[in-house]
Amino acid sequence: MLDHGLPPSRESGGGPQGVVPPPVVVGRIVLLVAAAAALVFGVVHARSQDRAAAAVMQEYVCPMHPQIKAHAPGDCPICNMALVPVSEAMPETPGATNDNRVVTEARTRMVARATRSGAWVGADGLGRVLLYKDDLVGLAAEEPARFFGQKSPNMPFDAHLISADQKPHDDSTVEVAFRLDRPSDHLREGAGLMDVGALLINVRARKLLVVPTSAVLYWASGPYVLAQAASGDRFEKRRVQVGRILDSGYEAERAGRSEGATVILSGLREGEKVIAGYAFFNDVDRRLREAHAGVADGS
Repeated sequence: MLDHGLPPSRESGGGPQGVVPPPVVVGRIVLLVAAAAALVFGVVHARSQDRAAAAVMQEYVCPMHPQIKAHAPGDCPICNMALVPVSEAMPETPGATNDNRVVTEARTRMVARATRSGAWVGADGLGRVLLYKDDLVGLAAEEPARFFGQKSPNMPFDAHLISADQKPHDDSTVEVAFRLDRPSDHLREGAGLMDVGALLINVRARKLLVVPTSAVLYWASGPYVLAQAASGDRFEKRRVQVGRILDSGYEAERAGRSEGATVILSGLREGEKVIAGYAFFNDVDRRLREAHAGVADGS
């Protein structure tokens, strides 16, 4: 073929046959990058929507008050504790058929409160007052007090406890002796042989082990809780000795349980887990499973 020295025609592509012009290559790269960016954006957007939908569907609950629920993180309006996801507040326990439970821990709380209890005093200035055992925590052997009698309810008489002289009244309370500092003043008010009233002990800060009141169940044999077994795979009945129920305003708030906190005198240690929500239904479930196991064993 003869070479006439003519430049390549436009129809031939302006270059060697099969070679793509640089502008076309750049355009294709730009399109590929744009498509990849759109794909990544779509995936990220879809995942964010899934997370948002999951967040909307997620339910949060107060560990102390299972009736308080929300679809967003926040604080319990009763005790101001942070709401937690239901999956954290209601862990599954192998072998249990009822997963409706809210688990909490026995905690030591600093509770500051005055104590006012029914009391009576004789003409000799000796009296007795009915106190919860936890009321004695942190008190001196001769703790100062004031007696308000029926004859002069607005005139208190200084007194002091005689903590060494006490006798049990029931599992939670004791009778403690006290003495008026000036019995003659009391007699001058014409109180008679016996005066019935109340003994007031000033505010004392006490370290008390408490659980939510909803965690304590009662039976003829006495109070008990459903505490986590040593194996950690189930909850079992545990006898406890209880004290005062802190169930009002400042007292319960200081104990960390505005819906009611029960003082535990014995039977639990700090940090042990107990069922605080739906405890009654979990206990019924426990009894049914034990009864079923007994029938299966022929016992």
